[in-house]
Amino acid sequence: MGTVSEMPPNSEPLVVTTGPVPEAVHSLLAGAARLVVTDGDHDTLLALAAETEGFIVRGDGHLPASLIEAAPRLRVIARSGIGVDNVDVAAATRRGIPVVVTPDVGAVAVAEGAIALLLALAKRLAELDALVRSGRWAERETTVVSELAGSTLGVVGMGRIGRRAAGLGAGFGMHVVAADPALGDERLRELGVEPVTLAELFDRSDHITLHAPLLAETRGMVTAELLGRAGPGAFLVNLARGGLIESLDAVADALDAGALAGVGLDVFDAEPPDLGHRIFSDPRVLLSPHALGLSDKSRRRIFDDMSQGVRAVLEGRRPEAVANPEVYGSEADGPPPALARH
Repeated sequence: MGTVSEMPPNSEPLVVTTGPVPEAVHSLLAGAARLVVTDGDHDTLLALAAETEGFIVRGDGHLPASLIEAAPRLRVIARSGIGVDNVDVAAATRRGIPVVVTPDVGAVAVAEGAIALLLALAKRLAELDALVRSGRWAERETTVVSELAGSTLGVVGMGRIGRRAAGLGAGFGMHVVAADPALGDERLRELGVEPVTLAELFDRSDHITLHAPLLAETRGMVTAELLGRAGPGAFLVNLARGGLIESLDAVADALDAGALAGVGLDVFDAEPPDLGHRIFSDPRVLLSPHALGLSDKSRRRIFDDMSQGVRAVLEGRRPEAVANPEVYGSEADGPPPALARH
């Protein structure tokens, strides 16, 4: 059995979290729910399920169908973000339970993070920093940096974040191509990018940024074969989901073959990842612990919006954004189920 915060008095609906939440969440739910914070341990969640009316799924916490079905009083599920690959949305939908998401709040931070990683790779910031710190000043003559301007940026997935990344890339003077079959070529042109297939994107791009959702059909979509088509000397960054890439072996092999010159990873298929893999000792790889979307502003907005969504459901109102709008019937708005798209 995992850890659990002290159980509050039972006069209000019980809302259980799968990880710590800021004090703002406690304040925003005060008077509408009694909040119990757990470490996400399955047995702990299961023991609380019978009384739970709301689950807040934090970080890498998981809410499978078994837990949803074990909670007869469950009325709302919330994610502190937009990706819902760690929630069984289909099981929630069968029960008519809305899955609250916050689709807009982190888009700016993640898109900026993608461009920051590309810039850091192009300017070789980690290497130049090491030269100064180790007294190897003269090596600046042989450490060649590159420019983003005039290069081609390939954006995989043109949801909210992908669109912002494309706009930022264009602002740096990059030509932007994009692959997103869900939108179609005409819509992509309206968004100011050149539509291409995924294979064409890897063939033509100098730099590639991934912003697709992790779904059954997108898992492993970035294959070793696709990575081998990149370059020579391309940069790849991933701030979406680690599972979009076939394997870390495929990335390391593409680096060793020269198809990729550098890689920036903010996400991994297992988090935290197994640091024994050779990619974690490769100086051509920049790493971040799934943190680039968590700016001070986005953290505040994420938890505020999520809490307001939970409170709305508990008070009999419709939340602003859910991953499964079909639970509200034919009047549901938004592009179902694209609220879960990156």
